[in-house]
Amino acid sequence: MIDFSYDKQILEKIKDIQIEFINQDGELINQLSTSIDTFNPYEFDISKYLPNSYAMTIDSFVDTARNLIKDVEEREGKKKFITLTEEYPPEPFDQYGDEVITWKVISREPGKMDAKGTGRPQRKSNYSYSVHSPYEPNKVITVESRPVDHVIEFCCWGKTNKLANERAYWLEKILVNNSFVFEINGAERFFWKDRKTDTYMTVGNQRLFYRQLHFFLRFREFESKAESILREILVQSTITR
Repeated sequence: MIDFSYDKQILEKIKDIQIEFINQDGELINQLSTSIDTFNPYEFDISKYLPNSYAMTIDSFVDTARNLIKDVEEREGKKKFITLTEEYPPEPFDQYGDEVITWKVISREPGKMDAKGTGRPQRKSNYSYSVHSPYEPNKVITVESRPVDHVIEFCCWGKTNKLANERAYWLEKILVNNSFVFEINGAERFFWKDRKTDTYMTVGNQRLFYRQLHFFLRFREFESKAESILREILVQSTITR
């Protein structure tokens, strides 16, 4: 009897399998050997089962924004590009020049269930679809998903009020006008939420002016479950003359 479960101890016991062929006189006439590779269910790659070409994450969202900003500046003929980095970078501000854009997650929560986005949060994942894969012939792969809502802050820093203001209007315009770029890369919703009060801070003897832009982002997070089709096989063989 062969057990097809993913019990680690069982797999270790049957890692190396020897198959012997014995004739009616009890003599060994042939022998085959095989092995079972160690399988880690926590390293299951779900990407090939997703319904779209892209599944958005916070990292891929930031990469998309960074590439968009760079593309706009290249088309504007800029030679020196502004940096988009995480909030509170450890490097000195002068390393970035006279201005820099930072980002951070203001909030992250389960998506609301109603169309207006104001109802009860959807905490559990819902069934999306099931697939059979040649990579896992003994498995039915069930894919589930849930929406997750984020508020992302882009903060435009500058050494003068004029720099910070101009950069904030510039960034707001390109993100609003190119929101489709994020949607084709996996976002369900992306839109400008608001801009906070203009303010500044003093570091040493240097005033740094900053403008905070908040954007709403929703994307789906996918989960997979693999259910065995065959759990065990009982092989009985009889040789007759």
